[in-house]
Amino acid sequence: MARGLVHLADFIGAGIFAVLFLSLVAQVLLRFVFGAPAAWTEELATIAYVWVIFWGTAFSVPLAAHVAVDFIVPRFAPRLRRVLYALGLGALALCFLWALPGTADYLRFMMRERTPVLDLPFGLVYAVFLAAAAMIVLRCLAAIARPARTNQPGEP
Repeated sequence: MARGLVHLADFIGAGIFAVLFLSLVAQVLLRFVFGAPAAWTEELATIAYVWVIFWGTAFSVPLAAHVAVDFIVPRFAPRLRRVLYALGLGALALCFLWALPGTADYLRFMMRERTPVLDLPFGLVYAVFLAAAAMIVLRCLAAIARPARTNQPGEP
């Protein structure tokens, strides 16, 4: 089941990227081939860019692939490395968990503002922040609970 959810998340991320790419292609065609630029393509590409970055970071990129400063921790014994890794993940999870209520409140507030061209509520445009924060908390907790299943920085 977990593997199916990972594939679904990757598929959704690929779909968001496809929207980004196709809106840019449409903009080039409309502007340079037909001489009639459309504002909606630029706005859609901007929204898709925000979504693809946060969706990919939270749902698709493995934890070990994220940027990490690990010039001290790899010098310790493997058992202490795992403890330090778990502490770091716990701190990260706590930060995102702390930010969840404020993020949800801000998204609720932003539902009244709308994008200029597509007329989408900004709360929907930036809802990916809430989903990404929640997923990062879950992924950190899962990596702490099952450390053998994750590649930790400094380990093969």
